[in-house]
Amino acid sequence: MQNAPTLTSSAAIAHLSDLHMLEARPAQARSVLELSMRFAALGQAPTPNARIARLAAAVRAARDAGAAHLVISGDLTELGTAEQFETLAEVLLDAAIDPERVTLIPGNHDAYTRADAWGRALDGPLAPFRSASAAGHGTVVERARAFLLPLDVACHQHFTRAAGELTAGAADALESRVRDLSGRGRPVVIVVHHSPIAHRPRAWQWLHGLRGGERILDLLARFPDVHVLHGHLHHEVELSLDDGRPRIFGAPAVIDDPEHSPRVRIYESSGSSLRSRPTSSRSEQELAA
Repeated sequence: MQNAPTLTSSAAIAHLSDLHMLEARPAQARSVLELSMRFAALGQAPTPNARIARLAAAVRAARDAGAAHLVISGDLTELGTAEQFETLAEVLLDAAIDPERVTLIPGNHDAYTRADAWGRALDGPLAPFRSASAAGHGTVVERARAFLLPLDVACHQHFTRAAGELTAGAADALESRVRDLSGRGRPVVIVVHHSPIAHRPRAWQWLHGLRGGERILDLLARFPDVHVLHGHLHHEVELSLDDGRPRIFGAPAVIDDPEHSPRVRIYESSGSSLRSRPTSSRSEQELAA
């Protein structure tokens, strides 16, 4: 739609995460699926309409903040069912944002139902968003004066576990891309659901952490223009390495947002760096609008 509202051509990137979408028109669930959904929700009320409204409000806020591109870093759905991906696609398409301006990656919740759920979603309801999303090893998306590298680290596992895995093949492809893109005067931004920082104790890392995350940390150590956007932790993260400049950023969970106050992280590309826009400034702009 040529006249539809869209994201701008600025150097700003909006970051959302952890939507946990439910199907808008749920079919009668089997008992095991119902049990897994209730466990995976971890106390969140199974209210599809509220989750749809929260996502729609967050997308509007991203657009109103002047972002050129929208990144959603995983746990797009509660269980990765076809119906939940269809609901996600409907909400994003109703927002009338150019799908090429949206990067989607899966999280652990998006692989609970079946191992190929993400691939089936990209071939089905999420097909309009495929070109800018995690569709294979080595994907590069050039947007908002940055190079985005979306990663799929979701793995099929029991719903009582929430880990991710960066396989050796995916890590090798990622390193090849970083070597090629680093030094071009733009930030190189790895988009991944899990934080690359290992949890302590080791049992918690096994349960919730990213296997292979040390490969991402190695890239951060060797290439000063590499940054990471992640979700999974449900709270805002801003971590620095030895140089003191934040390069690992996490977004809060959309599902936890106040109903009418979406928390959208906004980053600005500046040379080879990515900088977060202060939350206070964003709030003041919203209040003045």
